[in-house]
Amino acid sequence: MINKNFLNEASLLQLSEEVFSTVINDERKLNSVENLLTEKIKEAETINFILADGLGYENLMSLETSLKDNIKKIINTTFPSSTNVALTTFAMMSHPIDHGIIGYYMYDKSNFGLINALNWNSENELLLNNDHFKNQESIWKKFKLFNTHVANFQPENLVGSSLSNFLYEKSSTVPYKTIENLIEMLSEASFLENRFNFIYYPNVDIAGHIFGVYSAEWELEIKKFEEAVEKISQASNKKTTTIISADHGLCNIPVENRHTLSYENSIQIYGDQRSVYINGTRGEVEKVFSNIPGELISRSDLKHILKEPGNSYIETLYPDYCFLLEQNHIIYPKHLQAELKGYHGGLTEEELKIPIIEIHNF
Repeated sequence: MINKNFLNEASLLQLSEEVFSTVINDERKLNSVENLLTEKIKEAETINFILADGLGYENLMSLETSLKDNIKKIINTTFPSSTNVALTTFAMMSHPIDHGIIGYYMYDKSNFGLINALNWNSENELLLNNDHFKNQESIWKKFKLFNTHVANFQPENLVGSSLSNFLYEKSSTVPYKTIENLIEMLSEASFLENRFNFIYYPNVDIAGHIFGVYSAEWELEIKKFEEAVEKISQASNKKTTTIISADHGLCNIPVENRHTLSYENSIQIYGDQRSVYINGTRGEVEKVFSNIPGELISRSDLKHILKEPGNSYIETLYPDYCFLLEQNHIIYPKHLQAELKGYHGGLTEEELKIPIIEIHNF
C-alpha cells in the first residue's frame, strides 16, 4: 500500500512554491523540474487561487462539469490527506514534517498530550507559541516583504481561529459570509488591484462529510461552486487567471467497515482515522489492530511518506507507528465517535489525487 516514491512526486507543496514564484515574477524561486502551471499564467495581471476543500480529482471526474475541461495537471496532496496539514503546507511552502502540523490529531510527548490540530483548544494552542512555529515565515509574510498586494478570503467563522492566526497575516485576511458576498467583494475596486487573492472554500467538503461523496447534496454543492468560479474568473476587466485545487478527495465508508478500537492508556492512538498514528510497543499495537484491515507501517517505512524529523522538537510529535486502513475502512479511537458519511486522511487515489484547474479571462 505504501508508495515509497511519494515524496518525489508532484504535490501541493510544489504547487504552492510555483504559485508564489509566479505571483512575485521570480522564476529563480522554482526548485522543480516540471512546471505545474501553464505559460499563459505569466500574462495574468491578477491571480486568484481557490482551494476547494474536498474537491478530489477522482471525485470530480465522476460528474458532468465544465471544471473538468480546464484540468491541467493531477498531483498529490499531503500525507496525511487532511485539511490542516494541506493548508499549512501551502501557507508555509514546506513539508509537514518541517512545518510541524502532521495530522488532524497530534500527540505532544513533552507537554500537551493529545491535540486537535484543526480545532485547537485554549490549553493546547500554546503549542503554537513554541519557537519552532513562531519562527516560520508564511507566504503572506513573504508577500509583505515583496510589497505585493494580496488578500486572503476566509469564511468568517474561521477568521481568528488558532490555525487561521498561525497560517495567515491578519492584515491581509478578509472574512466572507456567503459565496455571493465573496463574489461581490472580489468585484470591488479595492480588491481588483490585487496581484493575488487566496480563497478558501469549504462547502464541497462539508457536503461530502455529511451526505457522502456522489450524493445529490454533494453534486449540488459542486454545481454551486462551478457557477461561483465562473463569476469569480470574470469579475475583473484585468487579465485574470483563476487556479483551483484542493486539499484532498473523500471516500464513503460503509457502516459495516467502521471499527471502534479498544485499548489501554499505555498506548496512544491519534492522527487521522484512515492514517492512524500510534505510540506504544509493537506487541500492544499489533494486538489492538489485529482484526483491522490495513497495513502497519514502522518508522523506517514511514519516512518514505512523512520524512524523518529534522530536529528534537519534531521528534516529540513523531509517532512510533502508522496504520494505513484499507480502502473504505475507518477506525474510531476513544476521542472520536462522530458518525459521518465521507472521510479522508488516507493514501488511496480517491483521497490523494487533486486537480490543478486553470481558467483565464483573456
